[in-house]
Amino acid sequence: MRVSGEATFEIAEKIAGVSRAEIDERKAKRVWLKDAEGHRLDDAVMIPFVGPRSFTGEDVVEFFLHGSPIIAQKTLDSIFAAGARMALPGEFSFRAVKNGKMMLSQAEAVKELIAAENDFALSLALEKLSGSQHELIEKIRTELMQLVTLSEVGIDFSDQDIDEVSLPRLKGRLRSVVAMLGDLHGSFDRGKRFLDGIPVSVFGLPNAGKSSFFNALLGEDRSIVSDVAGTTRDVIREKLNLKGENGYVTFRLSDTAGLRKGADAVEEIGIERTLKAANESDLVLIIVDGVDPQIDQVRAFLDQIDLSRKSVLGVVTKLDLLSDEQKARVFAQVKTLPVSSWKGISSIRLTGIHEIASEMALVAERYLSRKPGEVVLTQFEHVQAVTRALECLNRALSDEGAIDLVLFATDVRHGMNELGPLIGETLPDDVLGKIFSDFCIGK
Repeated sequence: MRVSGEATFEIAEKIAGVSRAEIDERKAKRVWLKDAEGHRLDDAVMIPFVGPRSFTGEDVVEFFLHGSPIIAQKTLDSIFAAGARMALPGEFSFRAVKNGKMMLSQAEAVKELIAAENDFALSLALEKLSGSQHELIEKIRTELMQLVTLSEVGIDFSDQDIDEVSLPRLKGRLRSVVAMLGDLHGSFDRGKRFLDGIPVSVFGLPNAGKSSFFNALLGEDRSIVSDVAGTTRDVIREKLNLKGENGYVTFRLSDTAGLRKGADAVEEIGIERTLKAANESDLVLIIVDGVDPQIDQVRAFLDQIDLSRKSVLGVVTKLDLLSDEQKARVFAQVKTLPVSSWKGISSIRLTGIHEIASEMALVAERYLSRKPGEVVLTQFEHVQAVTRALECLNRALSDEGAIDLVLFATDVRHGMNELGPLIGETLPDDVLGKIFSDFCIGK
């Protein structure tokens, strides 16, 4: 249990019997924890951190208890009785940022580190925790500040012909900054895939075996499986981690409603959502019934999806019900569809599932590749800030916008200020509080 704040050592003295004079900074001390009446609670270990040499920059004490819920609850009660209160979500990290012990991007990296579900997200969070994003933004901000300063020099000495502070020269320097911010802005889609997973839709006609395949891939009965056509009427979503060549990859799987003509009103809504999910996915798994492929109907629905910028894998189901001759015939039919890769499976016998999973992991690599040390945005608020900054800076570059040094300096300064949310220095407490509100209590 962690306690931070001005009265930390007073509270430690009340419940652990260790006075301020006895504090041996950063060294573990065995103590008996006691309640307000002096009754012993636990034989524990206490480690004190004297501010500002602590995580929060304040005096901090951490107690290490035996893992009993009743001991934990009674210790909490004693700490509260001694004058403390429960920390708000993310309050320790909030205080660390406010006291200059941590940059905002690093605090957000702590949250992302805890939430990481795959190797790519973990690597990204660790780099962010090291300060890579902050360093890049500081580099960009410093360059913008220099441009503002040079612009003001040019305004003051406008009667002299100084090439270094001329408008064309300054715009030339600004273009390199805009290019860096443009790359940063374009990284957001990949950043979301690192954290949330690659969107995948399972797509096919009713009773093609979509839900059985979905369940087999997940290793659990998540979708209802029935001989009745149209059982799945909405989009069912689950996350799945698969091991690829460069580590674990997260997928956001969507089992969608079967596609057929003449569906009732409710099922029709499900089909609309199916097409929407497929169009929004990076990877589409086309499921074809090996027993009754209905190639023309599958092709008609595929025509409603833009496959040009997607990865598409074809899956022929129910192989356990087919002879070798029937298998050859159905694979000849599916190869007429606009899908380059086809695999056969039996969800009942679980044959072919591993091959599909391996293929998915390989496909994922193209969406998650990045250059060593490349900064990737993961927060929506950050990409919004970069968008606003780019609007200002592009206006400064345009011939119609910044027609003189005064307007140029104004636009550049506004663009620089818009990057505040990525640094945290210009954010008020209520905005910072909102950022930290979805942290867990102990961070």
